[in-house]
Amino acid sequence: MTIDQKIAIGSAAIAFFSMLVTLYFASKASKSSKESLNHSTIANEHANRANDISIGQTETALREQIAIARQRMEDIGFKPQEILLGREKEELSKEEKNHLEFIQTSWNSSVEGYINSYEDACGKFLDKKIDQTRFKKIYIDEIRNICDPKREAYKRHMHPDATSKFEAIWKVYRQWHRHES
Repeated sequence: MTIDQKIAIGSAAIAFFSMLVTLYFASKASKSSKESLNHSTIANEHANRANDISIGQTETALREQIAIARQRMEDIGFKPQEILLGREKEELSKEEKNHLEFIQTSWNSSVEGYINSYEDACGKFLDKKIDQTRFKKIYIDEIRNICDPKREAYKRHMHPDATSKFEAIWKVYRQWHRHES
């Protein structure tokens, strides 16, 4: 065997060995890629699940905030009748009138707090941080009530709408009630 033949056989053996190593590492890379894709899919599923949990927690917190604000408003709403006891405002003593005035201020504050809780919720709705369909189903009537100019409790905070500081509520209201007169 000549030197040229030995070199050719050696080159062929090295090429063959290189091909086997390349196939081995290609197989490993393919397997790793599949595992990585699997891990990526699992990671995406976990991320989606975490996002759903976060949305659920946000919605629960909003409902709780609204419920607390509503309860405060309802609690204060009965206080004037407790003071008046069937009397007219003019019949009250100075002390009772002052107390009634304080309660009225607290009432206005509680109504504003209630509307603020809806403003926060509507902001999250507009930012798509909560489930859009569920939010509309749950809150469409109350948003309509808050924006209704006949509802005296909300009127001073909501009307006129052009000067109301509750922009998110008005955006949601208009989005849901475009075609109403």
